[in-house]
Amino acid sequence: MRCAICGNEDENTLWDEGDTIYFSRCSHRTRTSDGEEDLVECPHCHEMRDSKAYYCRH
Repeated sequence: MRCAICGNEDENTLWDEGDTIYFSRCSHRTRTSDGEEDLVECPHCHEMRDSKAYYCRH
């Protein structure tokens, strides 16, 4: 697996979460289904956020 953001392939920093892979080096998740970054749009501020660590200051 390869991080969709930083390109990291180091197995020591990869965490398999089933439907996503978490990369502890850059703190991003990549979907296992298509290899794309795992993001959702915040309904309040409309910024893109990590779907599992979803938090918005608004």
